Amino acid sequence: MSWIEVRAIFEPAPLDWSPMVEAFRDHGIENTLEESNALSGAIVDVEATGAEVAALKSLLEQLGATEVIVRPLEEVNWEEAWKQFFKPQRIGNRFVVRPTWEEFAAEPDDLVIVLDPGQAFGTGDHGTTRMCLALLEEYVKPGQTVIDLGCGSGILSIAAKMLGASRVLGLDIEPVSVEVSKENAARNNVECEFETGDVLDFRPDLGWDIVVSNIISATLIYLSPDAYASVKEGGYWIVSGIIQQNWADVQRAAEKQGFKLVERREEIDWVSGVFQR
Repeated sequence: MSWIEVRAIFEPAPLDWSPMVEAFRDHGIENTLEESNALSGAIVDVEATGAEVAALKSLLEQLGATEVIVRPLEEVNWEEAWKQFFKPQRIGNRFVVRPTWEEFAAEPDDLVIVLDPGQAFGTGDHGTTRMCLALLEEYVKPGQTVIDLGCGSGILSIAAKMLGASRVLGLDIEPVSVEVSKENAARNNVECEFETGDVLDFRPDLGWDIVVSNIISATLIYLSPDAYASVKEGGYWIVSGIIQQNWADVQRAAEKQGFKLVERREEIDWVSGVFQR
């Protein structure tokens, strides 16, 4: 599998990187590496990649990038680059996320998620994922059912299963994410279901206790009717991946369907929330 790297250089560096991170995510690049004055990410080189990269380059230039470098990238180099940034970390009260190449001395009550993210988004290193993990720890009860829309590396699905969910289904548009999620679930000795599919084509399946969606704001707004139709009465929709200036639009869309906001959390420039049906 070959990859294309996009590296945006900013002179001077912006005070707020979140619009640039959102731009990468909007164009299919979930994982980004931030340097002192640059942001970079990689996308699989397939038929549609050229148009996606061109659109991203144009948007980054509109956001103030002084130079945008696009170049082929060997997959092994991207994976090795990630290893220097991905270290074990404690999230919430019980979760510890560690990569396969790092050791960690766990406490008796710890829930340790061992990940090899590969090219899939979701290591717990990003604030949006950390907030989702902490919220799942608070809201998932043993025996409940959870659907993870945009499962990435499978981290949230695995977490829900570790918390005692009886059934967990993860959905992602990227086949590589589904494969990575399956491998990570097996690595952690949990049974989750993973399917390849576009969350925009997701159709309501009434009766889920919790729907969790760590994806971009525009997709959350589009999904709000189906999310409401999928959650049972009293169930929750946990949302994340929202930059602060987009939160009001997401909240408005959720409440228009009949959801009630029960909790909102912020980390730096990112917002997560919990809506109840």
